[in-house]
Amino acid sequence: MNTFVKAVACLSCFALTGCSALNFTVDGLLNAPKLTSEQSEIHQALIESVGKNITLKYPKNGKNRSAYVIANIDGEQTEEAIVFYEYASNGSEEDGLRLNILDKKEDGSWYSVKELAGAGTDIDQVIISPVGNGNQIDVLVGYQNLTNDDKTLEIYSYADGDFKRVGLDTYSVLEPLDINGDGYNELITIQRSAKTDTGTVTAKASMLRLNNGEITRDEGIDMCDNVTSYVSSRTGILDGGRRAIFVDGLNAEGNLQTEIIYYRYSSLQNPMQLRSEKLLPLCTRPSGYYCEDVDDDGIVEIPSTSPMIGYENAIADEMVYMTTWNVYKDFYSLEAKYTGYYSISDGYFVTFPNRWNDSVTVKKDADTGALVFYKYSGDINTSVSELMRIAVSSKNDSDEYISDGYELIDSKGQLDYFVKLPLDRREQLIPTIDEVQNNFYIID
Repeated sequence: MNTFVKAVACLSCFALTGCSALNFTVDGLLNAPKLTSEQSEIHQALIESVGKNITLKYPKNGKNRSAYVIANIDGEQTEEAIVFYEYASNGSEEDGLRLNILDKKEDGSWYSVKELAGAGTDIDQVIISPVGNGNQIDVLVGYQNLTNDDKTLEIYSYADGDFKRVGLDTYSVLEPLDINGDGYNELITIQRSAKTDTGTVTAKASMLRLNNGEITRDEGIDMCDNVTSYVSSRTGILDGGRRAIFVDGLNAEGNLQTEIIYYRYSSLQNPMQLRSEKLLPLCTRPSGYYCEDVDDDGIVEIPSTSPMIGYENAIADEMVYMTTWNVYKDFYSLEAKYTGYYSISDGYFVTFPNRWNDSVTVKKDADTGALVFYKYSGDINTSVSELMRIAVSSKNDSDEYISDGYELIDSKGQLDYFVKLPLDRREQLIPTIDEVQNNFYIID
């Protein structure tokens, strides 16, 4: 990766959370106290070029989540700024998404080089990277349209003082990754297409390259044919250290399933498609259970679910699941790594110790919102022997939990995670505080 130029992302303090749903005027951002002097200069240069009547647009996905992305995209010593915005609607031809490239003069002041119209109504992601093994630094912008599930990829270059489009394509999934270990990022895309005679929708994953201004792709591999839409993707490594892309898609029943794309035998591979009858049942689960690197070791785990003990006959709205996190193993197998309870809403996972197997269940405390772990007595309604309870609190309210007998087991951002253990600990199923901490994982 030493040939790459890494983008300096997320200038705004909103960059890490849901910014795409928020609109901020340039005037509002100029008044924000956290802007640096350089950022204020960029704002001012943009206003002088296009006026104040604009709203900044934020990428929804990827590493660059700011409307202002600063990076060295021309190979010179100074950095450039790429800005995304739209004009306040006035029914003119200026309506729609815009991007603007700003550069520095010799005296260090910023100025607008060029404004271009974007190819959608929203920004999916922004990638700063060479495409292939060349030295040209490319700006890749994925655009979304409200009326179309497919996304548009535009590739720009900035050379000899000119910022221009050099490539155009479509995609459903786009991930930059050095998937073949050659020291350069490849672009892995998934494209969906419908057969004209039957209307059947198929999808292929392939590696994309840019040669002399033209996009080329390899032959690619087939994706599973039962996916109606792709909802999440992430890069990571497999258990053996191989780089891979983990793609979560929804099937016709509304359940999630995972496909894995990696490079082997001089081509891309998708084991879930090659052995779909064996593997897909093992990695299909309700929506919301996305692939995650649960323990931050770089290996991405794939979740599977089954009813928690006592909930086998529960209706859908009252169902509680036991979650198993699995790792992919050569050849064509999934191996369980952790099993326990995963709270999607509160973002944590608790591994069940072996002695809890078929002996412990969970219920929500309707009054406090805490999750309570009970010794299972054969009926979920009569299981009242409490083993522990876990609560999540903002830091502002943490003192109340501590005074109520809770112990802090972990923290992230503005959230604290607490456990409360019974005072009478003669029951062997009751864990120690160290046991809870060692089996507790915060999941972003």
